[in-house]
Amino acid sequence: MRSFITGVDGFIGSWLAEALRAAGDEVFGFTRRHSPAEGRDDGVVRLLGDVTSRAALSDAIATARPDRVFHLAALNNIRESFDDPARTIETNVIGSLNLLDAVRLSSPAASVVSVGSSAEYGKTAAEVPILGEDLPLLPTSPYGVSKVSQGLLFRVYAEVHGLRAMHVRPFAIVGPRKTKDALSDFCRNVVAIERGETDRFSIGPLTSERDFVDVRDAVAGLILVSERGIAGTTYNLCNGRGATLESVLSLLQGLAQRPFQPVPDPSRLRPADDPRIVGDGSRMQSLGYAPRFSLAETVDATLAYWRSQAPKS
Repeated sequence: MRSFITGVDGFIGSWLAEALRAAGDEVFGFTRRHSPAEGRDDGVVRLLGDVTSRAALSDAIATARPDRVFHLAALNNIRESFDDPARTIETNVIGSLNLLDAVRLSSPAASVVSVGSSAEYGKTAAEVPILGEDLPLLPTSPYGVSKVSQGLLFRVYAEVHGLRAMHVRPFAIVGPRKTKDALSDFCRNVVAIERGETDRFSIGPLTSERDFVDVRDAVAGLILVSERGIAGTTYNLCNGRGATLESVLSLLQGLAQRPFQPVPDPSRLRPADDPRIVGDGSRMQSLGYAPRFSLAETVDATLAYWRSQAPKS
């Protein structure tokens, strides 16, 4: 089977490529890099380009002729989406449209999995304890708006053009290799303290509650959707239980080789933040999804990853 991944060199994309290759797929990756991150020889056929280029995506899909497509390429930083909303919309919305048209013209029988975000729920998350796929979408950031639009486009192309297109809303996907999220920042800070590079552990608010999903479970879920998902359907990729950042920090304090005392840092506040985002995962479970990794195992693996990285020069 041939699989095509936009954003193949991103956090989820790299894990997904490994899982698909292990299953025997020929994997094509659409990327702006010439080689995989961290020098890995991952066997992916890389096709260079940007999702905002309609021509580049069309050529890539025509070359790969994939049986299934995973659309992960996106600008996904909520804070940066406020700084440059136009760029976020162009990449996430127009990029999705470019991909859908490329698949429709060159590989219309392929299954196409859109990777959205739990940020699509926005204000609804503050009113509903468990988020189901059919609840109102009230995003609180330009990023959230872009992902709502992406999901709607995939539904329209399924209904109007007959594509086997599905939309997945991942909740808090975490694990080794991720950067610029709370867990990776915490782990890097722990490692810096263990190495004697700093004695300070700065934190933002710890009360936010998230439905954390190990990246290895997440890629298994995405593959399930590509194989068993129903066209035009949205799936929450979540575990159905929440944990606060405070509980994540507590796990790290138990794993750290040197004790540390967190210090609040007002600069770590975000312009908009949803206090609780926990999903109903029953629709994914109906496809056979079942998480294998606990939060404690994910935190342990993420800390081990950052310990394996070379010290700062």
